[in-house]
Amino acid sequence: MRLSMRQLDARTRQRMVLANLSLAAGLMLRVLVHPAGQIQRNWLDAACGFLLGISIGVNLFGLWSCRHCGANESGRL
Repeated sequence: MRLSMRQLDARTRQRMVLANLSLAAGLMLRVLVHPAGQIQRNWLDAACGFLLGISIGVNLFGLWSCRHCGANESGRL
């Protein structure tokens, strides 16, 4: 599936940027933070999972809103 940024309205583009930033933060958090104990590892897993979940949810909402608001002419992505 190829989705051109020109097909999206400004709000959807902003959502996609937010989703990509949370994806990058969720993936890089594991690399940048080195927890000392098990409780810190659990919190790190929770934070990474939360950021990845935000990314997935916002991306899916952006695609859904693009399809249902008539942002593209053909009705297909």
